[in-house]
Amino acid sequence: MVSSLARSWYEASFLSHGANMNFAYEKPTTAQALSRLLEQGGAGASLLAGGTDLLVQLRGRLIEPKLVIDLKGVEELSRLDHHDDGSVTIGATVTANRVIDDKRLSGAMAALPHACSHIAAFAIRNRATIAGNIANASPCADSVPPLCVLDAEVELRTTTATRRLSLPAFIRGVRATVRAKNEYIAAIHVPAQPKGTRSFFRKHQRVRGHDLALANAALLHDPERKRLRVAIGSCSPAPVVVVLDDLFESLDAQEAARRCMAAIIPISDVRASAEYRTDMTGVLVRRLFDDLKA
Repeated sequence: MVSSLARSWYEASFLSHGANMNFAYEKPTTAQALSRLLEQGGAGASLLAGGTDLLVQLRGRLIEPKLVIDLKGVEELSRLDHHDDGSVTIGATVTANRVIDDKRLSGAMAALPHACSHIAAFAIRNRATIAGNIANASPCADSVPPLCVLDAEVELRTTTATRRLSLPAFIRGVRATVRAKNEYIAAIHVPAQPKGTRSFFRKHQRVRGHDLALANAALLHDPERKRLRVAIGSCSPAPVVVVLDDLFESLDAQEAARRCMAAIIPISDVRASAEYRTDMTGVLVRRLFDDLKA
């Protein structure tokens, strides 16, 4: 059960909000122990990385797990590794602020730390993880569009197997992923980008400061392979990636905006209408092209 210092922290967090602590708490220190706990817990287990989404769900009684498994005790999941070939591995417990503060994530991968700087407020970013932002599968997740254009892969592990999936393959809809109950996200792998590649991120929200995206988008321009990609978030159940390679030479922003607006499936809700989201997608794409040309 929840014990020692962990218990006091969770009591302060949950009991003060009237939540019920009828779950066991485990903090494994190895990947093997984590996998075993997840196998044993099955559908009744929830994974805790930063907790910024999980705690909200627990307090709101949206989920009632029998077991909460804290990933932060597994050291390898906290690693943010830059490899000799230029690729980057972001462990499951790496926070948004660590990505923002890593000056090596510039140039080709600049869209990722830029997007992470738009996630919530500073204090939240000290706990919120990139893996959690992906696993929550919210359409407005700010880290997802950059990771999509960068061809990042999610590494899923069990006790006996490992598999990697692209972000569009991993996220299947609103708060829905292909992760099996016995799998956990071990890392996000961002491949090395060719020389001269640049990436950019843009977001539109209702107010300045902390707010969810009404629309967000990332662009990647790869001169070596003549690739031009835009990924759009908050305007469809899952991220939308638009391949614009045929516009690589012309950099026709108006045509790119038209195609991106046609590719999304926005909804109307209390924050914005579908028409407004569509229009703002066009605005963001044109601004991304302005960033590229600047």
